[in-house]
Amino acid sequence: MFEEINQQLADLKLRIRQKLHWEQNVQLLRSQHKQEVDKRDRLLRRLRNEQHDVDRLTGISFGAFFYSMIGKKEEKLAKETEELLQARLKYEVTSDTVKELEDEIQSLEEKLRQVAGLESEMAEKLTHKERLILEVRPVLGTRLRELTHRESDLQAHQKEVQEAIVAGRSTVAYLDEAIKQLESASSWGAWDMLGGGMISTAIKHNRIDEARSAIHSAQKSLRKFQQELKDVQRESAIRIDIGEMLTFADFFFDNIITDWIVQDRISTSLTQAREKRKEVSALIGKLNEQAALAEKELGQTRQAWLDLIEKAE
Repeated sequence: MFEEINQQLADLKLRIRQKLHWEQNVQLLRSQHKQEVDKRDRLLRRLRNEQHDVDRLTGISFGAFFYSMIGKKEEKLAKETEELLQARLKYEVTSDTVKELEDEIQSLEEKLRQVAGLESEMAEKLTHKERLILEVRPVLGTRLRELTHRESDLQAHQKEVQEAIVAGRSTVAYLDEAIKQLESASSWGAWDMLGGGMISTAIKHNRIDEARSAIHSAQKSLRKFQQELKDVQRESAIRIDIGEMLTFADFFFDNIITDWIVQDRISTSLTQAREKRKEVSALIGKLNEQAALAEKELGQTRQAWLDLIEKAE
């Protein structure tokens, strides 16, 4: 029933495999080309240096005069001339290699241009065969629909997981900044309590202001991360604890509050920030595992869909 289109699909698979082979060869040749170009450029610099040495001996220079006076000019010139010829030979050989690689790359790129639309053609053939199966093989058609729907669900879930991972990494970055500022504020606060003077007091309060700003950004990022996690949980078997996410100590610093209270609040917020960073990092680890599982199942689903269509007769 599907003999003709099956043969077309087989031919396309063979050509796509050949295309992949060409693409891999082009990548390898480009890497080799870069290495040979670098080598050629080094040899060109050496060639110019050797030419300069010969010119210095054959012209009017102190070096030529010195070797002439000691009777070794001809010996030195012969040596430098030999080194020049060797440098020129190596440069020319490498230049030829560069040109050969460029020709090979150009030839393969031309072949690749001629088969640029193979994947699109393959997709069209598969879609066409899928429609035929849906029309004349209802049982297979039902299975194809199930696989198609599952693929769509997995793609959506995969997108949500990736968005949550991005939000989580952003949160970690903000928490790192908050921890950095809190650690600095804590250090200057301790120094201030030991009688550090006006300068340490000013720096401490500046660090406190920066820490407050950093914590605010971290809280905002945590809220976004929390929202992304809720999206992931709707489609995932994993259970992520997203409660008690935003419980940083508040900062209410003024001249009335003693240095001991200020230092205690800094210490409390620093501890919470470190704990929250640990929690978020653990959640990102779970999300990465979920992403890997989703990618694996998506690949299996696509392959099942492809096998079902290709093998239908």
